[in-house]
Amino acid sequence: MTRQADVIVIGAGAMGSATAWWLARRGRNVVLLEQFEQGHQRGSSHGGSRIFRLAYDDVRWVRRCQEALPLWREAMDVLQVPMLEITGGIDHGNPESVQAVANALEAAGASFEWLAPEAAGERWPGMRFETPVLYQADAGRCRADVALQAFAEGAGNAGADVYFEQGVEEMTVHDDAVEVRTEYDDYVAPVAVVAAGAWVRSLVGELVQLPPLTITEEQTFHYLPKPDDRTAWPSYIHHLDVFRYGLETPDEGIKVAEHHTGAVLTDPDERAYDTSPETESRVNYYVEHWLPGLDQYAVTAATCLYTSTPDHEFFVERHGPLVVVSACSGHGFKFTPLIGRLAADLAMQ
Repeated sequence: MTRQADVIVIGAGAMGSATAWWLARRGRNVVLLEQFEQGHQRGSSHGGSRIFRLAYDDVRWVRRCQEALPLWREAMDVLQVPMLEITGGIDHGNPESVQAVANALEAAGASFEWLAPEAAGERWPGMRFETPVLYQADAGRCRADVALQAFAEGAGNAGADVYFEQGVEEMTVHDDAVEVRTEYDDYVAPVAVVAAGAWVRSLVGELVQLPPLTITEEQTFHYLPKPDDRTAWPSYIHHLDVFRYGLETPDEGIKVAEHHTGAVLTDPDERAYDTSPETESRVNYYVEHWLPGLDQYAVTAATCLYTSTPDHEFFVERHGPLVVVSACSGHGFKFTPLIGRLAADLAMQ
């Protein structure tokens, strides 16, 4: 028996779950399908924390963050879950690169302030600075695992049928409908939203002209503050030849990582989930020299997937009865409620 729905959403990561939530709140009959178990660590949305920041060097991205921020607050009001915590954020390092961020913030009307390295060191004694520091008060951290569960449960509570461990075995696209077959049930709807992260190409690559997508397995590490450290840790971006970033993950420590240095994968299902000793050694060295408030050696290590376009733009488009969402490139999570609303709007056209 084939089950009818208004919208089928494929992928219960951040973007798919938020899309299902928006649609269900609008009274649509939604089926949300996820191939893996709830809370799995195979994709891009898992983990305790992600940076939220307005600090981009392009005014378009600043404005998108400004649009996402009230949507996070709306989602928290509705779902009654603390998914976003504001800690403030800093950018430092290459002066030209940081100045470009300041220019974009100013063009968007976002507040920020400059601190001398000495003043920044007094304010955040666990960090070391050699150049002027840009501070932006609206930055913080998204509680990724918390948000992921909240949006999926919120969609279910609003009437969506949410199914984990029910992957797509076959998808047939007609002019005015999409049929989806899984191991357990068949579904049909006038429109399907495909928000499958690193698996998006295998699902729709022959149906929709996607931009070139590169899948990389990135690595993150957590470090414990030293016993005498008194730093209220902000989210930060360190503008070096290879950008480093960090933020506090409550109950885990301070997350520190390199940006876009992971190994390229041809198949997201073929990964070892192992961190590289060379990468960990580099990050340990970085922590020793730039984050004196932390113990030098990582206490935990993990991997996650980036699915990146060449210009790190997002792909969110409707093609016939398909809405395709690829909104990652290593910086997508902060836009989750915004992308979910956009995908829901496209699905309702």
